[in-house]
Amino acid sequence: MKTLKYILLGVILSSLVFSSFSIYTSGKSGVQSTSVKFCETYTQQEIISGLDKGDRFFELVTMENTDPGSSLLGRCSENGLKELQSYTRGESFKAKVPKDLVIASGAYMKDHMISLYAIRESSSNEAIPTGDDLKEVSVSLGDDGENYMLLFSFSKSGAEKWASMTRKNKGKNIAILSHDKVIAAPRVQEEIKDGKCSISGSYTKSEINSLKAEFED
Repeated sequence: MKTLKYILLGVILSSLVFSSFSIYTSGKSGVQSTSVKFCETYTQQEIISGLDKGDRFFELVTMENTDPGSSLLGRCSENGLKELQSYTRGESFKAKVPKDLVIASGAYMKDHMISLYAIRESSSNEAIPTGDDLKEVSVSLGDDGENYMLLFSFSKSGAEKWASMTRKNKGKNIAILSHDKVIAAPRVQEEIKDGKCSISGSYTKSEINSLKAEFED
């Protein structure tokens, strides 16, 4: 499969799989999803820069092996998630961060730790694609003959929204959510104009089919 563009992804899911995000040239099956959302993000640095060093947030969230320029804020324990949610929804925390910040959990856990992402809540007048704009989703074996990739494309109107979104967020992460949980967070390097994309990396057949199921749910 010929890759026309190459766009880096950050860490995907909590399995720490590094992936690539590119345009593909064909599709296989039609799909629409009411559970999938595409969201703009804040960087970790943009969020923590407004917090004091002794803020409760740093006691609840570990930032080990994270990138300040990524939308991944860090990780918290499964048992500590409710306490974190209670604190970050309080007025004292909300006064220190952007008003449209939403802290979203990753869809999967690893070692009882949950990844946390800085999502920007979109306004009703923003041109952002949704799962209803998805046209095709399929799975293909990668060029290396070992790892699998997820292929997806948008309808014509969805592709226009996607082009606008990727152009506006060049150099930033776009979070892909299913049932309000983050399943991927690609970092955009350039505008994607035709709405045909792929997610690839060290995915097994089982892992890529699980990701595909999230898009189709």
